[in-house]
Amino acid sequence: MASTSDAPYGMAKRYFDDLVLGEKSESRWFSADETEMIEFALKFDPQYFHVDPDKAKSSPFGQIVASGTYTFAIWNKLNMEVNGDIAWIAGLGFNDFKFPSPFLPNTPVQSTSHLISKRESKKNPERGLVIHEYKVTDENGGTIFECTCPALVARVTE
Repeated sequence: MASTSDAPYGMAKRYFDDLVLGEKSESRWFSADETEMIEFALKFDPQYFHVDPDKAKSSPFGQIVASGTYTFAIWNKLNMEVNGDIAWIAGLGFNDFKFPSPFLPNTPVQSTSHLISKRESKKNPERGLVIHEYKVTDENGGTIFECTCPALVARVTE
């Protein structure tokens, strides 16, 4: 495995050929309080069930819930802590992007990734295409975010 100075947290960089089909990773547990969720939503998604605790009681959720944008940002933060060492070139989009359950205040969540597909690029031998399945689950195993993501990863070339 090659090592580069731009890998986060002092980790060695993992290239396409280092990745193992089927590999899984789990992040640390993370929770956010209602104040943090509201502060984010006031700036980026000011819907009443994200920003007003009193009005949120009459929402379908019955309380404040995190914005989907916030949930996605937390997933990205947690995912980069476990997969930030991959020699990413570019994400190619997100498939089956879902929020099956709300992210509630003070609820511990964890991000998981599963490498479900991997192939060499047909156009460029210096990269490969991978597809990860991502999920964020709460402490009871309920899914609050899920998607698959194709991405390009650099290969070591000599």
